[in-house]
Amino acid sequence: MEKIKKLFIPDNARVIVISDIHGELELFKQLLNKVDFNTGDYLIINGDLCEKGSNSDGVVRFIMELEAQYPNVHVTEGNCDTLVEDLVEENPELVGYLKTRQHSILNEWLDKIGFVIGEDTTVGEIKEGLTCHFSKEIIWLLQLPTAIEADDYIFVHAGLEERVDWEETDRLKAITFREFLHHTHNAGKYVIVGHWPVVNYSSDISSHKPIIDEVKKMIAIDGGNIIKKTGQLNALIIDRINKKDSITYTYTDSFPKFEVLEDFHADSEMTGAISYPSYELVPIIAGQHFTLCEQVETINKLYVKNEYICQGENGSAYAKNDVSCAHITVKKGDIVSLIDDNCSGYDLIKKNGAVGWIGKGILAYQHSLHKKSNSLLNKEETPV
Repeated sequence: MEKIKKLFIPDNARVIVISDIHGELELFKQLLNKVDFNTGDYLIINGDLCEKGSNSDGVVRFIMELEAQYPNVHVTEGNCDTLVEDLVEENPELVGYLKTRQHSILNEWLDKIGFVIGEDTTVGEIKEGLTCHFSKEIIWLLQLPTAIEADDYIFVHAGLEERVDWEETDRLKAITFREFLHHTHNAGKYVIVGHWPVVNYSSDISSHKPIIDEVKKMIAIDGGNIIKKTGQLNALIIDRINKKDSITYTYTDSFPKFEVLEDFHADSEMTGAISYPSYELVPIIAGQHFTLCEQVETINKLYVKNEYICQGENGSAYAKNDVSCAHITVKKGDIVSLIDDNCSGYDLIKKNGAVGWIGKGILAYQHSLHKKSNSLLNKEETPV
């Protein structure tokens, strides 16, 4: 890696780390409001500002403004933010990408200047149009560091190679490392990453909550915003109090909020989760609401909601996407996110980042909450 930024974070500072915004400007603003972001905070945006969401241009412009306005805003590059390199270097595959990817910052820019990609459009023509109008944004994205190194933390989008001279990690690896928590590093300090949704690590219950591995000194924070149907945008909050860091988190999502009207206790047999890429199933015993299945890749036995099981052409079965197989305990008065109320017998909900099933008929829509900013929801920070 050639682009490593050194950062001094003083004692008693508060550090807020957010990654994988993916063009979700309003959700990002809600999250900043929820954490009461202010000029004294150190805000680290750990890559993937762009792509997949509907307002990548808005996110980039807003973060550029934040960086100019607040002295302690720092940004790393993610794999989705390097698309401008393909533009500048005139990668011929970029034209095909833009034809099939509606939500791209480059397509947003093209729309703004009235440029329509035709059958014979070349990447050179696209480059000429965009660099004339968006040179400031392009240069800013190109100059983002790959990693930020502080005394006790390294912020990098995806991960580091396992080498003592971690600074020599291949740049592409640093922004595309998959399943970093299943590996190790030799940096000697905590490495904080996004990129790989934490729900992909789930076993007992689907959870979008940041994961801290104190032994390996790794922290993964990608809440699966946009990427996962049940995803959320996480903020990791490090309070540096008397040289002893306290770590909490909070999040925002786009799901409607409901109040729980009565207690629901999880069945201890209803545990587990299906996540990318382990979707193939072998049904064993079909039930009214759930079917006991064997997950082919893991050989785990899971109760899968019937509506989430699909049949392949050759008679095989698979989960139609990521899904929790767990019940989740809720208490009267809890505020939860409702994810899916279209299944028999049970509703799929999220509570404090964990996703699971509860019995139908125990939720009431919270009109008062939706009249206010989401920053008023779950105001407390949750210990990680």
